[in-house]
Amino acid sequence: MPDLLNFSITRLANASINIPRWSVEGKIVDSKNQAQVLQDFTGANAVIFPNVLSNLTAAQQDVWVEKVVTELILKRFGIS
Repeated sequence: MPDLLNFSITRLANASINIPRWSVEGKIVDSKNQAQVLQDFTGANAVIFPNVLSNLTAAQQDVWVEKVVTELILKRFGIS
């Protein structure tokens, strides 16, 4: 995989913008026994993105943003 050089992400002040939201539903199951549900996030337990980001600490948000932005940049320039 290619390396990013002189790459940085700087947290800025919050912005109020209108963006789409997504409802994410499913179940996390044991890989060996898929009848064993570890977490159920269907119905009322659905995860709403991007609202779910507010449940993360600032440090966790920064890590998540770095992963997503890196992937977006690589896709944008046809690397990934």
